[in-house]
Formats: sequence, structure tokens, C-alpha cells
Amino acid sequence: MSADKEQSRPSAQILRALTMLEILSSEPIRGLSNKDLAGALKCPPPYVTRTADVLIEKGWVRKDDATGRFHITTHFSRLTLRVMDAFGRAESDLATLKRNFTLTN
Repeated sequence: MSADKEQSRPSAQILRALTMLEILSSEPIRGLSNKDLAGALKCPPPYVTRTADVLIEKGWVRKDDATGRFHITTHFSRLTLRVMDAFGRAESDLATLKRNFTLTN
């Protein structure tokens, strides 16, 4: 398979998007340019643009119109808090099950 076909496969774009989020998380204030991201991702700039467009559409990334730099959004933080809340509920449910089990046995 050619490198171009490999880079356009959906799984390649998913991996690129996840890696882009990881890279952008290191520069939340300054953000990164298309060129910076292309270098970090080792892919052509148009791939960065297409991937960023999807992430922007989903609310994970924003593009500063004044500078053209990409920034990660707080969507990731909100998702992390949601997961932590779910873990807290699961922990509480488990404690209740343990307490009920102990009381009945």
C-alpha cells in the first residue's frame, strides 16, 4: 500500500487525531501552527488540516482566526471529569453492595 493511501485510511486519521490532541495538550495557551503539527505528526500539512477540521467540528480543537494556530479545547477536561464522576458513582455503588452484603451475611 502506498504511503498516501496509508495516510488516508480512516484508522490512520483516527490515530493522527488522537496524537494531535496529545500534542496540542502540551501547548494549550500558545497553540500550534499547521506546520508545527505537520512536523510533529510527520505528515503533510493537508492531512493536519483535514484532521483538525474533524476535531473542530466535534469541539475538541479550535482554530484562532487571528493567528491560524490550533488549540485544544476544554472538551477533553470535561470528558475527564465525567469519567471521574462515573468512577466515583461506581465506587459508591460498590461500597453499598459491600455494606449490604455484610449486613445480610
